[in-house]
Amino acid sequence: MPFIGDYDNIMRKVLVVTDSTSDITKEIAEKYNITVVPLNVHMDNEVYKDQVTISSDEFFEKLSKCKNLPRTSQPSPGEFIEVYHSLLEEVDSIVSIHISEEMSGTLQSARIAAQSIPEADISIIDSRSVCMGLGLVVIEAAKAAAEGKDKTEVLRVIEEAKKDLRVIFVVDTLDYLEKNGRIGKAHAFLGSLLSIKPVLAVQDGIIIPVEKMRGSKKALSRLVETAREEVKGDFLGAAIVHGAAFDKLTFVRDELQARFSEMDLILGSVGPVIGVHAGPGVLGLMYFVR
Repeated sequence: MPFIGDYDNIMRKVLVVTDSTSDITKEIAEKYNITVVPLNVHMDNEVYKDQVTISSDEFFEKLSKCKNLPRTSQPSPGEFIEVYHSLLEEVDSIVSIHISEEMSGTLQSARIAAQSIPEADISIIDSRSVCMGLGLVVIEAAKAAAEGKDKTEVLRVIEEAKKDLRVIFVVDTLDYLEKNGRIGKAHAFLGSLLSIKPVLAVQDGIIIPVEKMRGSKKALSRLVETAREEVKGDFLGAAIVHGAAFDKLTFVRDELQARFSEMDLILGSVGPVIGVHAGPGVLGLMYFVR
């Protein structure tokens, strides 16, 4: 297995593509040679490329002043075609992993693009997840590709990662999910009192309700307790992301550190596209159960 610094020096058989809803950082994308295709964020009369022409911090600042509810749109098939053609000059195979098809038309755009290049070896994968849940699966795939594994092996790694993945999160309000049509089965929690914070999860590609907690701190502690119940060994392959709620991220990180002797955590921000649907104050915890 190569050292971390050796990834750029390995001749790859496979390259990994994802979309910006994975919320992986530029540093991670560069480290593992992951190509990220941005979605679009529409705010009032402006259109931004997710995490390209607008950052997370800029988005949440603009959100507080936005006159109309922002919306999002997927990349066009043409954008994927351009990316695929450029990568096929480097490798024989592409594995393109994306946000759950239940949540976005992004996967369909990627599928149309791949079908338009029938001579190319492109596998389109529905992660059945979102945000750093998708991101963790993408990172696992990119690590396998960087180690020289062939496409069959990379696809096996992806399926194992999807099976072992857990995504749980807390939002300040369900309004953003409801108004943007992404609430899934969590509609059961609508109408809760303001002091009630919903704990939600992503399962089989959709959002499901988990539990209603009284107060934000109890809800965040419930995320940590859920992870502790499910992860019996070291807490490896995990991420915490926040939307304009860094204090919540540090609280959950510290709680996890108190419960696990070994941790491998990615700390990050919810990107603009996810921010449109989850709203400010969201805190997500993603991890593998192995």
